[in-house]
Parts: sequence; structure tokens; C-alpha cells
Amino acid sequence: MYRLRISSRAENEIKKISRSHQKAIISALAEIKEEPFLGKPLTRELTGRFSFRVSVYRIIYKVSKKDRTIDILTIGHRSTIYK
Repeated sequence: MYRLRISSRAENEIKKISRSHQKAIISALAEIKEEPFLGKPLTRELTGRFSFRVSVYRIIYKVSKKDRTIDILTIGHRSTIYK
């Protein structure tokens, strides 16, 4: 199993999201922890990162196989997350 590390930016973003979506995101984080490569691999300037869909929100993260860690970089609405 991998270990999750959540950035302060991601923590701040999740606080701005409705309670129902927060619960869904927390469930998604548990899924990612069990199977980190479930997310969609990103390209271009985001190469090496993954995106996991939770309704209209996205979780952007990177995986370190060597350290067995998952760094949650940011969480946000799909319309603004990639900008």
C-alpha cells in the first residue's frame, strides 16, 4: 500500500468544496491509496502526474514507486484545475 501526502494547497482547496463532495473526495483518496494508477495519466507540462475524477472535481497527484508515496498536489473544479 502507498502512503498519501496531501499538500497544503490541496487541503485549502478541499475546505472550499461542499460537504457532499468532500466526502466523495475522501473516498476517492482511499481508492487512490489502494491503487494509485487508477487515475488518468496527464501529458505535456503535467507529464508524470495523474488526474482522478470525482464528479466535477479533479484530484491531481503524482506517484513515487521508489518511496511508495502519493503526493496529492491539488484538488479543484474541472473547469479551472488545469490552468
